[in-house]
Amino acid sequence: MKSIFKSVEYLGVIKYAFVFFCFLVFSCLEKTVLPYSAGVFVACISKNCSVIITSFIYLFSFILTGNFGLLGSQAILCFLFMLITLIYKKFGVKLRLESSAYLIAGLLGFVFLGDTARFFSLQKRIICSCLTVLLSLLCSVAGKAISDKWLKYKLDFNETVCLIALISIFGTGVSNLISPFFWRGACVFLILLCCFLYRTGITTIFSSVLGVSFAVYTGNIIFISVFTVWGLVAECSVKYSRHLSGLAILLCDYLMQAVFNIYNGYTLYELISLLCGLVLFSIIPTTPLSLLKNKLYSFREKQLVRQTINRNRLAISGKLYDLSGVFTEMAGAFETFKKNGISEQKAKSIMQKQVTEGVCLNCEYFVRCKKIENEKRNGLSKMIDIGFAKGRLSLIDLPKELSDVCLRPNNVLFSLNKSLTDFRAYALENANINNGRNLIASQAQGVSEILRGLALEIGATLKYQNRIERLLAENLYKKGFAVSEILIFGEEERLTVSLIIVNKEFSIDTMLSVINKTLSLDMCIYEQMQITENKYYLTFKKSTNYDAVYGLARVEKDGSTRSGDTHSVTRIASDRLLIALSDGMGSGTNAENISSVSLSLIESFYKAGLSSPLILNTVNKLLAINTEDSFTALDLSIIDLKNCSADFIKYGAPYGFIISDQGIKVVEGNSLPLGIIDELKPSVCNTGLNDGDMILLITDGISDAFGSSLEIIDFLRTQSAKNPQTLADEILNKAIDLNGGLKKDDMTALAVRIYKRKNNLSA
Repeated sequence: MKSIFKSVEYLGVIKYAFVFFCFLVFSCLEKTVLPYSAGVFVACISKNCSVIITSFIYLFSFILTGNFGLLGSQAILCFLFMLITLIYKKFGVKLRLESSAYLIAGLLGFVFLGDTARFFSLQKRIICSCLTVLLSLLCSVAGKAISDKWLKYKLDFNETVCLIALISIFGTGVSNLISPFFWRGACVFLILLCCFLYRTGITTIFSSVLGVSFAVYTGNIIFISVFTVWGLVAECSVKYSRHLSGLAILLCDYLMQAVFNIYNGYTLYELISLLCGLVLFSIIPTTPLSLLKNKLYSFREKQLVRQTINRNRLAISGKLYDLSGVFTEMAGAFETFKKNGISEQKAKSIMQKQVTEGVCLNCEYFVRCKKIENEKRNGLSKMIDIGFAKGRLSLIDLPKELSDVCLRPNNVLFSLNKSLTDFRAYALENANINNGRNLIASQAQGVSEILRGLALEIGATLKYQNRIERLLAENLYKKGFAVSEILIFGEEERLTVSLIIVNKEFSIDTMLSVINKTLSLDMCIYEQMQITENKYYLTFKKSTNYDAVYGLARVEKDGSTRSGDTHSVTRIASDRLLIALSDGMGSGTNAENISSVSLSLIESFYKAGLSSPLILNTVNKLLAINTEDSFTALDLSIIDLKNCSADFIKYGAPYGFIISDQGIKVVEGNSLPLGIIDELKPSVCNTGLNDGDMILLITDGISDAFGSSLEIIDFLRTQSAKNPQTLADEILNKAIDLNGGLKKDDMTALAVRIYKRKNNLSA
C-alpha cells in the first residue's frame, strides 16, 4: 500500500483536478449545460493525457452537473478516441491536432442523440459543433504554451492570443457555474497580480480581456470599460504600494456606481466580491511574488547581448595575451642579439699589429729593430695603455723602451692616434646601438606587461546586477528621471552603472543621491554624453575615498620670455593622481621645450600603465642620447587617492614639503637631474597622508632664494592658509622679496591639498 502511495504523482493529481474543473466550466458556457467541454477533452488527448482517466472525469462532469441526457453520445465520443489512440500508439504515430479536430466536427452530429436533442434546433446544434471545434484548437495551442513554455520561454503572438481568448471564455463559464461575484473577486486578484508582476500597460489590456467575460455574462458591454478602469487605477497606484492599488480599485468601483449607476444599486455582494480578491492578494507575502516577478522578467532581459559582451571580452583577452607574448619575445630577442663589440684587450692587440705591419714593416730600420723585438713590443704595449688612458698620445708619452730604439716615433704616434680615434668612434657607435636596443627591449617588455594586465582585467567575466537594475530604474523614475536603458555590472570597487535617460534637463546631484542610496555605495559621475536631441548617456563609477585640489604660482626669470619650469597635475587612473614639476636647464624656449617634453612623456607612459622605474629610465635615456646638453630636474609625486598615500621621486630636484596638523615633513633628494648619465637612480620615498595634508613642490629658483630648508620651514609655520593657491602665491612672493625684488631664475611653486570626500549615501 505504501508503495502505491509513493508512486502517486501529486502534480499529476493537481493537473487532472484542474482539467476536471475546466470540463465543468466549459460545459456551463451557456445557462444550459452543453458539450463545449469536448474542446478541452480534445486538447488533453493531444497533449498525451491518459485517455482513460480523461474520459472518466469527462463523463463524470456531466453526471455532476445533472445532464444525463448527454452521457450516451459523449460515451461514444470517448470510446472512439480510446480506439483511435490505441491504433496510433500501435503504429507509433503521434495523434495530430488536426485529425482530432476533424473527428470532433464529425462526431458532434451525434451530440444530441439523447433526451436533450428535442430542445435544440439544427442551427443551434451546428453552432455548438463549430464552437466546440474552435475551442479544441484554442485549448490545444494554449495548453501547449502553458505546459511547454511556462516560465521557461516567452510566448509567441498566437499563443498569447489563444490564452487571452480562453481566459475570457473561462470567465463566462465560471460566472455560470459558480457565481458572477466569485469571478469579480477572482478578476480583482488577477488584475492586482498582473499589475505587480508586469510593466506598465499590460495590466490595462489584461483587465479589458477579463471584462469581456463579464460583459458576455451580463449582456452589458459597459463592463469592459469598468474592468479597464480597474486596470488603469491599479497601474497608477501600484508604484506607491501594492496594497494601495487594491484600495484604488475598490474606491474607483464605488465612484463609478455613484456616477453612472452601472449596478443599479451597489449591494453588499459587489463589495464583498472585490474585498475577497483584494484581501487574498494582500495576504500573499511579497517575497514569493518578487521571486515570480524576477522569473518573468528574465523573458525580457537581453541576455544575448550581455553574453556576447562577455564572450567578446574573453576573445579580446586571449588576443591580448598573444600580443603580450609577442612583445616578450621581442624583448628577449633584443637582449640576445645585443652587439657585444670588440673588447679593449683585443683592440690593443689589433693596434699593436697595425703599427707593426703598417709602420715597422716598411721602415728601413726594420731588420735592426727585429733584433730587439721584445723591447719594441713592450714599449708599444705601454704606449697603447697610455693612449687608452689619455685618449691621445704625444712625444712625451713615448716609453723609454721605445724611445731608445725607434728612429721614427712620429710615424708610430700618428698610427696609434688614428687607431685610438677610430676605436673611440666605433665604441661610441656600439654603445649607442646597445642603448637603442636596451631602450627598445625595455619598452617591449613594458608593453608586454601592459597587455598582460589588460588581458587579466578584460578576461574577468562581467557579472550583471539584474535585480538592482530594476530597483534603481524604479527609484530614478520616482524622482522624475525617465530611464530607457540601464546596465549595472562589476563588483565592489569596479562597479559601473551605465544608463540612458530621456530628459532634456536633469540634475546630476539628484541622480547621484538616488544611485548612492539604492546601491549603498558612494558613486561619482565618470562619463556624460548626449546621443540624441533628448537622450543622454551617463556612466557612474565608485568614487575614491579622497580627492585633491591644487594651486600654482610661477614667474619667468628677468629678461626671459619663456619659463623652463613646467608642471603637471593629472589623473593617471581613477584612483591615482600625478603631480610633477620639471625644471629644464636654464631659461627660455629651449629649456621649456626640454622640460615640457619630459613631462609629456612621463604623463603618457604613466597613463599607459608602465611601471615607474621603466618610465623614468626610458625618459632619462632619451634625454641622455641627445647630442645637445638636455637635462631636467624632475620632482614627481604619485598620490594614491584610495589609500591616501604618496610616492615621491626626485631627480636633481630641491626638497619638497608635507604640511600637516602634526608638523612639516621635508622630502629630500640627492640624485642628479635626468639626462646627464645613462644609468641614474632616483631618490624615492613613500609616506602616508591624512585628510587636509598639503604637498608643496618648488623649483630651485625658490629654494635658492630662501637658502635652506629650515628657512622655508620657518616661513611655512607662519602660514595658516589651507587654500593651496594662497600658499603657492605666498611662498613665491616671499622668494622674490628675499631676492630684493629680482627674479634671478625661473620660479614655480605647486601646492596640492588632500581632502576626504563627503559621503553622499545619506542624501
